[in-house]
Amino acid sequence: MITPAQIALVHLAKKHLGWNEEMYRAVLYKLGGVESAKDLDQGGFALVMEYATSFGFRSDWTKRTYGKRPGMATPKQVDLIRDLWREWSGADDDAALNKWLDRHYKVAALRFATSEVASKAITGLRSMIQRRKRGKTAAGGP
Repeated sequence: MITPAQIALVHLAKKHLGWNEEMYRAVLYKLGGVESAKDLDQGGFALVMEYATSFGFRSDWTKRTYGKRPGMATPKQVDLIRDLWREWSGADDDAALNKWLDRHYKVAALRFATSEVASKAITGLRSMIQRRKRGKTAAGGP
């Protein structure tokens, strides 16, 4: 399933492109196999956004996730890494995330992460978060 922000982005594209309800529903069904944006999965969302982009819609989605690039981290991986980093660090700090990626995975920035590196980074961040949670539990924390 997609996030509320992604649903809002689909609706923004609809409005920006002037799609009537019939056109909007046809796009959702043809590209995502659904009748409502809230029922899209990540793949369907990416296809709808690519389609909207081809008609002139511009958003920061591809800028933020770097879009689909063969061999590189997928938009879903990029979003997950950012979410995990935010959970770990408590901040939405791309510079600190890039420094961590460089130190641990020899990748200068998230935009240069391959799919394999992204997978390792996701596993690493999840492990760091779990260790922190176990440490707080053992120390009698919440």
